[in-house]
Amino acid sequence: MSALDDLKKNWNSSQHMYQAAAPYDAKSFQQVIQTSMKKQHKMIFRYFWATFTLHVLVYALLSHVMVRYLADTTTLLLSILGLAVTVPFTFIMLQRYKQMASASVKQQSTDTIYSYVQQQRKRLAGFYFFKKRYELILIPLLSAIGVVLVFNLYFPGGVMAFPVGAIVTYLLTLLSCFFAIRNENQIYFNRPLQELQAILDDFKNGGE
Repeated sequence: MSALDDLKKNWNSSQHMYQAAAPYDAKSFQQVIQTSMKKQHKMIFRYFWATFTLHVLVYALLSHVMVRYLADTTTLLLSILGLAVTVPFTFIMLQRYKQMASASVKQQSTDTIYSYVQQQRKRLAGFYFFKKRYELILIPLLSAIGVVLVFNLYFPGGVMAFPVGAIVTYLLTLLSCFFAIRNENQIYFNRPLQELQAILDDFKNGGE
């Protein structure tokens, strides 16, 4: 049973004592849709705030390293590269989520609400498509930069002196990122997209 089905069931139960024989009308259906969309928005924007905070932390750390080790050309270039590959992701994320946040659904016609849900799903799916492909470059590259910086700054001789340790650290970093991202995608993208599609399907079925 989908979240929308649960909401309809709860709505009907709460209305039963007042309208025992009343049909599930368009107004009730629209109210259920609004409730469901609020729930989806909360879940979707949890990812935005968590990721935005993480990116701010990355920018702060890399900027600190750049200033502190300004005379070290290798460290400076790696920090600049880390910033350069992260900025586009942050920019696209801010742009897409700003569009989603600025959109609103009101008690209007069924067609208008359907278009709203459809557009929100399209925006989320579009960013998810971009995210999955950009992370194929972003995660391995940022992980490599992080490992090299840590070994060069805190281990005498750097990566060249501890190649095995650096490789193991890099592989463990990639593995942990893989599991974290897979879980993140399921919670903040796959599930909300499925729920939004369920709402659209329910529209096509007339809210039955």
